[in-house]
Parts: sequence; C-alpha cells; structure tokens
Amino acid sequence: MLEPLHLKLSRRVAIAGRLRAACCLPVVVGCVLLGGIDNTHAAFVQFETINVSGFGDVPTETDYVPNVVFSENGAASFEALKAQAVAARTFAYYKMRIGGGIQNGTQDQVYHKPGRGWAQQVHFDATNATEGEILSIRNFTGNDILIASFYVAGAIPSGPTPVPNPFDPDPTNTEKWVTHTYPTDVLSGDNLGTPLGFIGTPTNPNWPNRGAKSQNGANFMGQQGISYVDILKYYYGADIQLETVAPTPGQPPLQLLKTLTDFELNDGYFGNATDFSIHNQNLGPATTTQRASSDAHDGAFSQRIDIDLDESASSSFLFHHNAGTDLAGPGNLFTAKREANLALQSLGSIGFWLMTDSIDLTVGLTLDDDGDGTEQSLFQDVIADGQWHQYQWSLEDPAIWSSALYDSGDGILGDSFTLDSIVFAGNQDSLVFLDDIFYQPPAFGPPPLIIGDIDGDGFVGINDLNILLANWNMTVPRGDTSQGDLAGNGDAFVGIDDLNVLLGNWNAGSSPPSELLANLVPEPMSATALLSLSWFALRRSRS
Repeated sequence: MLEPLHLKLSRRVAIAGRLRAACCLPVVVGCVLLGGIDNTHAAFVQFETINVSGFGDVPTETDYVPNVVFSENGAASFEALKAQAVAARTFAYYKMRIGGGIQNGTQDQVYHKPGRGWAQQVHFDATNATEGEILSIRNFTGNDILIASFYVAGAIPSGPTPVPNPFDPDPTNTEKWVTHTYPTDVLSGDNLGTPLGFIGTPTNPNWPNRGAKSQNGANFMGQQGISYVDILKYYYGADIQLETVAPTPGQPPLQLLKTLTDFELNDGYFGNATDFSIHNQNLGPATTTQRASSDAHDGAFSQRIDIDLDESASSSFLFHHNAGTDLAGPGNLFTAKREANLALQSLGSIGFWLMTDSIDLTVGLTLDDDGDGTEQSLFQDVIADGQWHQYQWSLEDPAIWSSALYDSGDGILGDSFTLDSIVFAGNQDSLVFLDDIFYQPPAFGPPPLIIGDIDGDGFVGINDLNILLANWNMTVPRGDTSQGDLAGNGDAFVGIDDLNVLLGNWNAGSSPPSELLANLVPEPMSATALLSLSWFALRRSRS
C-alpha cells in the first residue's frame, strides 16, 4: 500500500508549526490554451539568455532565474528555493519556445520589481544547485513535451501535510489554482492540470498543463526536509521528468561539476529502502542506509551504508543501492526508473566519493538508457584505508559498459540516461560511507557565480577590491559586476553598498595561487582604503 505523505513526513522530521507566507506574489498566467509543442527524445536546447519585457536579453542562469527566485519566493526554505528555480526556468523556457520572450510581472513571472532589490547569494546558490534543470512529460506517442510549470502563492498549510486545512490562511486567494497531483495518484492523461491553463481530456490532454505548485506549500515541504525533486513531483505529478538542457554546438556546458546528491539536507536520490531491488543477492536484514554527520567528504553529512551479508545463503553479496525520488508514483512505480531520476546527456563522466575500512569490496553503476534497457559498468576495487577516494566512470568509453545481466540493454549508451543504482559487491559484512554523487560534463563551463568575485577567478580578495576602488564613486552600467556594481540595487554606481557586499563575501571561494600572498600582504593603497572604507561602512550601517 502506498504510504501517505504525512507518514513519510513524520518519519523524517517532526512536524513544524504554522508557517508564515514566504511570498505573496501569485503567478497568474491566465486561462489560455497552452501550445502542445512536440519534441523527440532529443534534449531541450539551452537558452543562454531570456528575453524579458523592459529588460531585453538577460543571462539565464546568472541573472534571470536567481532574480525570479528572489522576487517570487525569496524567503522560502532552501529546497523550496531550488524547486522555485526549476519551475521558473521551465516556465521561461516554455515562453521562449512559444513566443520568444516573457513578461516581467504576475501575468508571467516577476523578474524584478522596482524598489525590491535583487537576488542574494542564497538565490544564486539555489539556481546553481539546479542549473539547467527543466521539467518535461512524455506523451502518448513517446514525445517529450516541455511543461508550463504554473505556480501561485497558495494557502499557508498548518500540517500535517502540504494540503491546507479548511481554516488555514490564504492571503492571496490562490489556493483554488493549486493541484496536489501526487497524493491523488494522477498520471499521464488523467492529470488534467490546473484551471490556470486549458483543461483537456484524459484521451486528449493539454500536455503542458500538469498542474500548479503552491509556493507556501513548497516552503512547508522544504522545512520538513523534503527534496526539491519531491516537491515538484508532489504538485506536477510523479511522471514528470526532470532533465538537463543541452548546449548547442560551440556552447560550453552549464556547469563544471553537477552534484546529484550531497546528503546535506536529505538523502536526495538515495533514500530508497535497501531491500527495494529484486536484483539484490544474499543481503541480511541488518542492511541499512542513513545520513551521517560523523564523516563527510565535503560539507557536514554523508550517507552511512551498513551491508549485512546473509552468510546462511552465500559467501558473497550484491547490493543494488537504487536511485530515485521518494515520491516515485503509486506503489513506487517509477523508483530506479527514468521518471524518478534526473536525465543527463551521455557525455563526460559520472561518479561519487567513498570511504571504508572494509576489504574486498567492489563498486559499479547501472544506468537506465532511455528506451533501451539498462547498462552496467565495469566494477572498480574500493580502497580500504579509511580515507575518501573518488570513483568515476567515463560515459564515452564503450569498453566500460555492457548490458545488465537482468535487462535488455545493448551495452551502448544512447543520447541520454538516468542513474539506476550504485552496486556494491563483497564477501563479508561491510561499512562504507558515500558522498557527493556527481556528473561531470566533457568540457569546462564558466565557474559558479560568487558575489564579490569581480575578476571572475572564483575568489573574493585583494584583486577584486582593487577593481572596486579603481571605479570608486563612478557610474557604471547597471549590474556590471566586472566594474564593481555588486549591490544589485539598480543604482549603477560604485560606492559603499557595493563595498559592503564585497566585504561581506571576503575570502569566499577557492583562493588561486596568484592571490595567496596578496591576501596576506595587500597593496598599500588597498590596505589603507580597506580600513578607512570599512570604518565608514560600519558607521553608516549603525546610523
């Protein structure tokens, strides 16, 4: 029987009390017929810029999406901000594909409102964590359709589930548009969507209309430790596909390294029961996984995996640690399948970090090749020295991949794939820590934005301060961070507000060799100016 969501929530963390609204800006797109643009299985091509009314072409990932996240739901929990980033990006892509541009306002979605400021670091972080991720649905004929990811403020749920109780406040009167698609088990043509868009029929659905997300409900879920993927599936359906957009020839990939699961806030794609896979062999009942703060490769958490060998059955085990979201459909219909995971291009490499003292342990991967079965990697020996080590597999080397023994794959990766499972094999009880599952594109793109990093070297330090001081009290193009306009307040002026931003992010990022010494011994002009301007900024902030 499908476990009710309120039981899933209560299992993970204690239910919080009544929440305040994160944002009161509903997105009302209007009751319009959404164009059903047909697509093959090819990935959706990335838009480097979004054409915004009144602003022109705005960089998608470093400007447009983080500012929509800030404007629409900026005070929400981090997982809700990530869900907002995906929804905002998807809706912008939808509008760009059908009309070549998008309105700045509640008729589409709010990019910037005068007097409200601009995105902060947390909004850039949420955008970066989901960079390039959009939502699609596969229709009756097998074509992938980009959805119109509607969202509104919604009511403020008091628990125990995101469905508001009858007397929960609805300040913007927008709960009537919200759909709770996952708990009603609505899939495919039976998902008729929200009245914000044209309502089709089960046999002739309006495929882009998959429902409407509640921003207050998403915030509630994020505060309960629910991942952003599960938030999106709760409102748009278990069968929507999270996937990354693809660069056109000549475009760099969006990210240097994409983290799929880091275990910092939740188990991400690796929260499934250890006995879920029918392909496990000789596992005892004490096999468990749990987030652990005792050891981590990066950050504060990893996942501890205790593997119990059933010695009464065999002298060796095989453990398929299945990937897939918690809300993977009725009866876990999609667990370890395409719909429950992030679809990626079959380029570059995929891997993770492990730490163990257990000997004679090996590890491999299985991938779901879109429409062509499951492929399995070669196994690698796991180093048993109690230190963190990276394990990585090329997606472009055919010698690494073969058809999984239990499936109909052909041993060749297609254009895209999803991660099916991490597979451990051994001959005794084993304890291993897993962290930072990642996907690495074949070529490096621009580094993630760090506020205050004026010269773009990935670090906020003396070089950035010198550039800011060189432009001190000068008028520069609005938002031109390369000249020191960091505050995002639209004043196109380099002054105290920009200095405060730089000082607030001082030493952020990874210091390049050229700045290691400079940060210890600043140039005389910089040191003097830094002290005097810092004093002035401090006085100004206290007054």
